[in-house]
Amino acid sequence: MSKKIYFFEPTNKNAFSYFDIIEDDAQVPANATTVAPFDGEGKPLLNPTWNGLAWTGVDEETWRKSLPEVPHEEAKKEPSSDDQDIIVLTAQLLQTQMTVKQQGTQIASLTGALLANAKAKATN
Repeated sequence: MSKKIYFFEPTNKNAFSYFDIIEDDAQVPANATTVAPFDGEGKPLLNPTWNGLAWTGVDEETWRKSLPEVPHEEAKKEPSSDDQDIIVLTAQLLQTQMTVKQQGTQIASLTGALLANAKAKATN
């Protein structure tokens, strides 16, 4: 059989670090315990620390305050002048590519008409 052990970090106020599974007859390391870091209702503790007898946690408000600040998405900024130049040039490039494609279609059509006209004259 095996058992689950819960490790704490002595250099970090005995904070929970991870769990592992060991054989039942294996000795529990000095920086671990078989006591699970859960409250009386079986819910995981927030920021659990080991006090030598039991795990203690913090309330949700304290836990939330301990989380790193996540920068909020900034309001959309106006594009820089370089970005605006790139936008304009990209639009111009797309327009030029569409014009080239249309002209290629027109050239093919006109070439076909010229060949048909030349063939008609040759048969007359």
